[in-house]
Amino acid sequence: MKAASIIEEIELIIEIGEAEDALDLSRRLISQGDTAWAIDVRRAVTRGALDRTVLRAVAGRIAEAIKPAVDWGLFADQLADLEAGLRAALVADAAMLRAERRERSAQQWVAKQRFEERVSAYSEQGEFVSRERGRTRNEAKAVAIRAKTCGGCFQVPAANGECGC
Repeated sequence: MKAASIIEEIELIIEIGEAEDALDLSRRLISQGDTAWAIDVRRAVTRGALDRTVLRAVAGRIAEAIKPAVDWGLFADQLADLEAGLRAALVADAAMLRAERRERSAQQWVAKQRFEERVSAYSEQGEFVSRERGRTRNEAKAVAIRAKTCGGCFQVPAANGECGC
């Protein structure tokens, strides 16, 4: 059931309905998975009597729940500001001489190349650090194992200190 049809049905129940109608709506909402709304509708019925003010409040909460969360007025204002900025940039670009445009394009290309070089250098440093950490960890483990094993047969000595040599 869509929220709009639920609200319409609640309004009909408020106007001409009875407690059984509200309970029936509650059952249908539960079967459709709208458990929270079904509980709210069920709470509007007390000892077989329908509380129309509670049901009105339920309809109001459902209406609030389905309102869009986005403030489209603010979004439209931001979009208008963005459009004005882009138009100003296009006008400035059109007023620029061809040689100036080429020079700006070359500067942007160089800046992009430098950024990519910095990113690759950073990635290489990160990989180096990871390799060194792994190597250091492996060397520490190897030292610990060498201390426990015999240099001749590479076996761990028994509890009495004798190995397989």
